[in-house]
Parts: sequence; structure tokens; C-alpha cells
Amino acid sequence: MPSSPAQQLRLRAAGLRALARQLQSLHVLTLYAEAGADTWVGPSPQRCTDDLKARRSTLLQHADDLVHAARRLERQADELDARAAAPGAPR
Repeated sequence: MPSSPAQQLRLRAAGLRALARQLQSLHVLTLYAEAGADTWVGPSPQRCTDDLKARRSTLLQHADDLVHAARRLERQADELDARAAAPGAPR
């Protein structure tokens, strides 16, 4: 179990990165490449492909957001560690 707030933030950051990697490796991200005239639903096959690409972009953006959030948590953890290591900091 983490003993400091900084360690807790780093664990959360690691969890966010793991989730981002899972999103980035989903099979659904390549569906647009497999879609053809026989797989579409809606007004046109191109619209189906466009929709799949848009959803892919959204998922990848969410993965990027998770990575950015992980970086913020790690910066906060570094700041907490720096404050704790500063002269005169309570131990």
C-alpha cells in the first residue's frame, strides 16, 4: 500500500496509462479498415466508414487525455516529493 500522497498519485498515473494503452489497442480502432459495402448500416457505405473513423478518433483522443492526466499526476507527485525533501519540511 502506498505510504505517501505522492506514491498514491503515481499509482493513479500508472492506472491511467494502463487504461490508455488498453484503449489504444482495441480491435474496434481498425474496424474502419475492415468495413466495406457489405458491412455498412445507414445511408451509405462511406458514411459508415466515416462514422467508424470518427469514433476511432474519439477513442484515441480519450486515450491521449488519460496520458496527459497521468503526466499531471506525476508532476504533482514530483512537487510533493520536492516539498517533502526541502530543508525544514515536516517529516
